[in-house]
Amino acid sequence: MAEAAAYGDVQRRQGPQRWQVSPQWLVLAALFLLALGSGCLPLGGTPPSPTSPALNAAAQQMQALLMCDERHGWASTQRSVLRTSDGGVHWQDVTPQPEAGSVPREPVERIVAAYLNAQTAWVALIFQGGSTTPIYHTSDGGRSWQRTDVPAPGIGVVQLTFVDALHGWLLVNLGIATNAEAVAIWRTTDGGSHWQRIMQVSAAQARTAQSSTTLPYSGSKSGLAFLNTTTGWATGSEPALNRAWLYVTHDGGQSWQPQSLPLPTGSEKAQIATLPPRFFSDRDGLLPVNVYAAGKASLYFYVTHDGGKSWRFGQALPASVIAWSFVSANIGYATDRTTLYVTHDGGQHWSQQLPTGPFADVIQLDFLTASTGWALCLAPPAQTHILRTNDAGQSWQQLS
Repeated sequence: MAEAAAYGDVQRRQGPQRWQVSPQWLVLAALFLLALGSGCLPLGGTPPSPTSPALNAAAQQMQALLMCDERHGWASTQRSVLRTSDGGVHWQDVTPQPEAGSVPREPVERIVAAYLNAQTAWVALIFQGGSTTPIYHTSDGGRSWQRTDVPAPGIGVVQLTFVDALHGWLLVNLGIATNAEAVAIWRTTDGGSHWQRIMQVSAAQARTAQSSTTLPYSGSKSGLAFLNTTTGWATGSEPALNRAWLYVTHDGGQSWQPQSLPLPTGSEKAQIATLPPRFFSDRDGLLPVNVYAAGKASLYFYVTHDGGKSWRFGQALPASVIAWSFVSANIGYATDRTTLYVTHDGGQHWSQQLPTGPFADVIQLDFLTASTGWALCLAPPAQTHILRTNDAGQSWQQLS
């Protein structure tokens, strides 16, 4: 899979809310353009003080940020889960800790997380080696965690995604080859207490008569996104295909069918990479698509108003855009680290905005409303800090 396995990933919560891309999918898109069940166990432990030196160091290595309201939010580093209750000024480490008396394991390599709201989250701790993956669930903002072990190789866990407090999916990378990737999909219907493998595609299946209702072995898979408990999409890329790699399911991920996309003029022979879509209602959603044609790379947002049955592309953004955040199917923001782009019609048109204040080195945008948002910035020497705006991105202030 063309993604950075060493990085923690955050899956945005589903529902009619806002949306932004996670670091893992940004890395996948960048590489594409460059290359063309068990019981639940309670967890305890006291997290470090919000002002401890160790926590300060962790907060300077944030890779993803999600604010749930004006005060409460989550953040991820490569190996930590952080939470704020004062709008992002201070952070508390709430990373799940091993149970007392459990067998010690290798240090955590990375985390994969899904944050549903200010209280509810799931975190997979990824260790080197091992045939099982511990997945932790909290419903009290990280004060306590419950553990379930999934019989899937942890080092291959790519994504956790949930549409509500009960229904979620786990995407696992089982191995890669040239222009191909074996994957498995697991599903839970009880909030993560139990998981069932519902689909798997492998090289062995590709050499035989692969089912026409499974995802293909060919192509790199960038992720999953679900509109509800039954309808969802799998996205990715296959440079030799010269068409969009996009599959849809209507039975919760057990079977998949290819879905075609209209391509911008001149892109008929382009290399296409799709990223997981985002829905803001049962009918309205957006699909990010990277297009590489005639030596030029562009980012498009496709919009749907019929629940994903049809898609329409909008105005191209430059490939230098690395982060975006939508608060609705119409209002969204994007940046190339220094310039802010704004749309009010779901990406059909974009305008440039030159913010005042310390708006630079931005690696992620997170808008809560059309006026209130945060920006995660990465500045030398590899330390992150957070900006906030209350006037739709016109001016920004750095949080202490």
